[in-house]
Amino acid sequence: MTSPRYPAKPRPGDRIAVLSPSSGLPGVLPMPFELGLCRLEMDFGLRVVDYPATRRMGSTPQERTADLHAAFADPEIKAVIASIGGDDRITVLPCLEAELIRANPRRTR
Repeated sequence: MTSPRYPAKPRPGDRIAVLSPSSGLPGVLPMPFELGLCRLEMDFGLRVVDYPATRRMGSTPQERTADLHAAFADPEIKAVIASIGGDDRITVLPCLEAELIRANPRRTR
């Protein structure tokens, strides 16, 4: 078993990924999502990167996985934040490329 790696916390000016591994609810209820993005940018100085399936209800597990893979593959992304939790994120697990994520650790929330 390998020891966990703990990347540095994001700092002002860092790019962070905000995505929806479970549901595209930000597309249905955009106001709380937009307020959260605004807070990340204005209060914390982070540069938010939005992904295609984040705001789209009915995205397939493969589409949501593609967003996750893109976030972990981008060396400029310092953290990955899920916009919403939910039971449907379990459908993404079989699609994940463990080696990609292991090789590119990010802060996650």
